[in-house]
Amino acid sequence: METPEHRIKKFFDELTKNINNWFTEGTFAANGSELADIQTSTLVDTDKYLMFDFNDNEFYYQVMIIMSLEGVEEETLDTCHIKVKKYDNNGNLIRTLGEDIDVADLNEDKIIELFSKLDEESESLLDETPNTLSDEDSKLEDTSIA
Repeated sequence: METPEHRIKKFFDELTKNINNWFTEGTFAANGSELADIQTSTLVDTDKYLMFDFNDNEFYYQVMIIMSLEGVEEETLDTCHIKVKKYDNNGNLIRTLGEDIDVADLNEDKIIELFSKLDEESESLLDETPNTLSDEDSKLEDTSIA
């Protein structure tokens, strides 16, 4: 019988392969984005995460996929929390967004959709907030899980 930690590790291994493919053959590659790094952490007792960073000509981006051991069912991985962050080229955080999604829906299109949503929702906040934010969570993000 597989442990939840083992199922998450297998999921992250497969996701790492997919992410690399997104930046060599997928939409990210076609848009000129370059993958900087992929990291995983399984040291925290209750949450495991995979984080990848990439950039394009204008911005630097960070995506964190968080799997809670408490959310792992007996046989399947159902949901995860995704946190996306967008930085300017000086490393200043511009916007951040977090969302719970079904693991089955986690793909390149979903990541692109989240960044589009981040840009759309943040346009309404531009007049009320400074151009950059500290590296703390913004009011766009659901912090109930992360």
